[in-house]
Amino acid sequence: MTSIMTTGGIRGATKKKESFSPRSFNMGISKKCYTEVGGYRNMIGEDIDLSLRIKEAGFKTLLYPNAYVYHKRRVDICKFFHQVYTFGKARILLSKLHPGSLKIVHLLPMAFVLGNILLELLALIFWNTLWLAPIGLYILGVFVESLYKNKSLYIALLSIVATYTQLFGYGLGFIDELLTHSASKSAQELLYQQ
Repeated sequence: MTSIMTTGGIRGATKKKESFSPRSFNMGISKKCYTEVGGYRNMIGEDIDLSLRIKEAGFKTLLYPNAYVYHKRRVDICKFFHQVYTFGKARILLSKLHPGSLKIVHLLPMAFVLGNILLELLALIFWNTLWLAPIGLYILGVFVESLYKNKSLYIALLSIVATYTQLFGYGLGFIDELLTHSASKSAQELLYQQ
């Protein structure tokens, strides 16, 4: 999730410590702040929502890069897919609750999904595998970056699977919510409370 080939490295970056948006697994929060912003709301993306409300209320967030957090990651690909699928759905809901919070970077997984599908369709329609070259180059890039960082052929191969799981999961969740608004409908009361 910190690869330059997936999130552009923004998840692992520490340069913008003052604009860091904490997530629930690595967040310390004062009682005053928690009480004033109302704590977590019962919705998907609740930790991002809380971070945004903290900033909107005028509180400061800060990254402490030397503070270590031990966080259990998803233990299999299916659970990871479900997690990032939910992240994609949540991003649409969050953009409604917090206008201006949706950035171009949040659209990239959707573009990735649609681009992959388009290239595969073009390869089938024109019976020409050259349309698959961008996909092959991307997979090669993921493999080479992971091999360089991890020095393991096995992890480099798993990185391809994890990358596609992450980007397709998030992208499909984003598209689903964009078309159905199912998470937004279930959290309608949040929109009326504001």
